[in-house]
Amino acid sequence: MTHSAPMFGIGKKRADDGQALTQPIPAGWKVVDLGLLGSGGMSRVYRVRDDSLGREVAFKVLRPELAKEDSALDRFIEEARITAQLDHPNIPPVYALATDRKKSTCFTMKLLEGKSLQQLLESNEDENVDGLFAALEVLVRVCDAVAFAHARGILHLDLKPSNVMVGEFGQIYLVDWGLARRKDGLPAPKDDDETAHGTPAYMAPEQARGQNHALDERTDIFALGGMLYRILAGRPPYVAATGQGTFELAMKANIHPPEQVATLGQLMPRRLVAICMRALSPDPTGRYQTVGELKRELEDFIRGTARLPEQHYKTGDAIITEGETGDAAYVILDGHCQATRVIAGKTQMLRLLGQGEMFGETAVLTGAPRSATVTALMDTTVAVVDRTYLQEEMERTSLISLAIRTVAASFLDLNGQTAALLEEQTKVKAVELALTELALTGRAGMGGSRWVPWRALLARVATTTGLTPEVITERFERQPGLEIEPATDRLVLKPKP
Repeated sequence: MTHSAPMFGIGKKRADDGQALTQPIPAGWKVVDLGLLGSGGMSRVYRVRDDSLGREVAFKVLRPELAKEDSALDRFIEEARITAQLDHPNIPPVYALATDRKKSTCFTMKLLEGKSLQQLLESNEDENVDGLFAALEVLVRVCDAVAFAHARGILHLDLKPSNVMVGEFGQIYLVDWGLARRKDGLPAPKDDDETAHGTPAYMAPEQARGQNHALDERTDIFALGGMLYRILAGRPPYVAATGQGTFELAMKANIHPPEQVATLGQLMPRRLVAICMRALSPDPTGRYQTVGELKRELEDFIRGTARLPEQHYKTGDAIITEGETGDAAYVILDGHCQATRVIAGKTQMLRLLGQGEMFGETAVLTGAPRSATVTALMDTTVAVVDRTYLQEEMERTSLISLAIRTVAASFLDLNGQTAALLEEQTKVKAVELALTELALTGRAGMGGSRWVPWRALLARVATTTGLTPEVITERFERQPGLEIEPATDRLVLKPKP
């Protein structure tokens, strides 16, 4: 098989234009140059074919003009060694390192196919919700890589979207560990040369000020917050007309909240902004103290499972009251409630509510006064969903379907004054009576259940509602949480699984 790209280490040296691999190849290495992949301030990366193993790899070399600088050589070699020691799915593996300072200093590593997160953000600016969540998923995997490095005592110190590669099949890699430092190798304050290294647009203030002795995990957390800022606002935390101007902004930690600089119409969830600004705190003590904390917050947002505040109500307590202004909806976590409304001067029972059901959202979504009163039939715990949370969740999760179903049910209950509805309301009244008796006089059973004698209760409910025992029994049998046990003459209220 032939290839137009020559085998290096043989023939005359060519002029260096950066596009072709001109550096000497270490003895015994059989590689064929397939072209330049990219270059940075210190190094160049080429695609090469390793003829020894029959695969393509990335071949990283120090820029020729830095090859004779000991400090540059040391940093280059340290990058290879640090990366090689970080065996993690989101960090590309290093295959081989050559450190002959007189001939060639280079290393080979996994060839990464795909686009950088920076490129993806630039091409997906119009995707809004879909683009936001795709980027957040990538950021979570970057957090995994950074947390692993921190556990090995290594700081990356150059986290930014262009240093994250996203493959066609979902592979995500954190690359360019050229500025990485070992924590145990940081200088003491008296030995600090106060030289700043990194990308000013994403730098923590202590890094921009050259306080190398003060660098720690929270310095990387700041940069992760900067990446989140870029995802939200469409630009880095610091933007100025010149590089020096950007650097000065970084030293001052002068950051405008993302909603002030975001593109018009950009999705800006309040909880995500709070996560971002906490990570970007100028004071390291105000940031997340570990990458794991930041990752958990991001995952909670992505999954919509961020813990909501809870409130507890005793039997008979009104959770919401008809006519009042509503600024929150509620989801029943434990217990049972009833919804009532005053019609023609009389209180009419609308429906029963159990675990997992939402109520109160109509007033929140429409701004209208509460259309019903909801009262706890037994000790009840609810999750409180405030207006902002509800509106944000409606844009992206199944909570929207729950809200729509609940609104539809409320509309039917309040306006469908038909014979069928009235009959069902009488059946619901029967269930309400049973639940009230279970809550007030029920006896404790196995596994947290409560029970009352069934036949005696059935007779009382039939007398009160005018329903036949057969209709009551049928309604109770399809009521979630209730179970009739004829053998023991019990009606049992079972706890939440």
